[in-house]
Amino acid sequence: MVGFHEDAICLSGITGTRLKSEVISRYYRFWWNIVSGGEQKDHKYSAAIIELNAGTGEIFIEDTAETILGSAGHALQLKFELDRNNSLKVIVVENDGDCYPHLKNVIKRQFPEFSLDKLEGPIEKNTDNVFLFNLSLENALEEIDKIDNLGNALFFFDPLRMVEWKNIEQVAKNRIRQHYGIRTEFIIFLFTSDYFLGRKSFASFPTHTIEKSWTLEEMQSISESDALFGNILWRNSILNSKNILERENDFINLYKNKLHRWFRYVIALPFNPKEDQLYHLIYCSNYEAGVRKIKNDFLSLTRQEKFNPENKTIYSRFIFLHPELASQIVKKNQRPLEWKILWKLIMQEDGIRDRLCPDLKESHPDITVIQRCLDWLLERKYLETITLDSAWYDSIPKYQLNWSILNERLRIPLPPMIRPLSSKEVLTEIKEPLKTQSTLFDGF
Repeated sequence: MVGFHEDAICLSGITGTRLKSEVISRYYRFWWNIVSGGEQKDHKYSAAIIELNAGTGEIFIEDTAETILGSAGHALQLKFELDRNNSLKVIVVENDGDCYPHLKNVIKRQFPEFSLDKLEGPIEKNTDNVFLFNLSLENALEEIDKIDNLGNALFFFDPLRMVEWKNIEQVAKNRIRQHYGIRTEFIIFLFTSDYFLGRKSFASFPTHTIEKSWTLEEMQSISESDALFGNILWRNSILNSKNILERENDFINLYKNKLHRWFRYVIALPFNPKEDQLYHLIYCSNYEAGVRKIKNDFLSLTRQEKFNPENKTIYSRFIFLHPELASQIVKKNQRPLEWKILWKLIMQEDGIRDRLCPDLKESHPDITVIQRCLDWLLERKYLETITLDSAWYDSIPKYQLNWSILNERLRIPLPPMIRPLSSKEVLTEIKEPLKTQSTLFDGF
């Protein structure tokens, strides 16, 4: 049962909800500034933020007794404060009958310039470009399809635990028509640890695949995960006796691979709201700068160092191993194209790559030349080919870095795993009660 403090949903966790809200807020502003054309273009290009599980737009953090904006509140605030050309559409969906009246109260109080009659009224008469739906996810997606000119769109699926694959697939099919098209991004919430620890009436997974031995409650949990993946193929990899941490990692990696069907870049940002609990915000994009931004923000907010290998030293090792490439060097600071492409892959280590990657085209406009360099790196085992389910039936080979070779030859360590920030870490740093959202993340 959802609890409320005035109009805000009551949640605990400095390192969960509060951190999540800050990560989303920062990314919304970065993303909109890019896709709208920025100040140089007067933010004139159409864009849309779609909040598919909006809550009330406000959150009451029980640990610090304060009310902050949730992600939907941040999207509305961005629209209200910065969108002078009315080029940004904010689509807010909340199905829950208890949350929805509070959501309307928050909009009325925080953003009185928006007319609720328009927000809830006929789409074709809505000139505010803020749309409010009290509908199920499936019905809301049908209504969203009727809205003209969404432009670049960022969909945030933020359910209580998971979103069914059929809904992910529906939006992706409608939006991503070209090979890894860049006009659509997803952020997906997944409460990973629930499947392994359980929660109230939700049973944790069994540690075996003997279906006749599962309890009814376990079968219900497994059925939900079937809906998450859109198949039952995940079961053999997860329903085993490995320790919980290993199984959680395997679970999230399987889901990331599933999302690679539509997206080159899929990263899972981990959150530790309470002891042993773990959830992820999974960011999906075909835009290389976007994944770098949201990851770097998360690392900064959680006081983790960015992956920053030393370019000059590593290049010296590389050219020593491959002196034949020195013939390409005409000017003192020039670098062989094979090195430029390898370095781009190293510095953007998340994701799958191919000759059509936009950031690789920055190194050379001819994709045949890029493919030749990728082949060269593959032959020397810096890259590995990978096979993943793809939405496009093409023969374009996909690659990932071979970190064992990079470490062996160039002494580049595997980038550290992104780790969650724990409440204990925060409390050892911060002694006084926190008064504002910025206090935590500016000071920690």
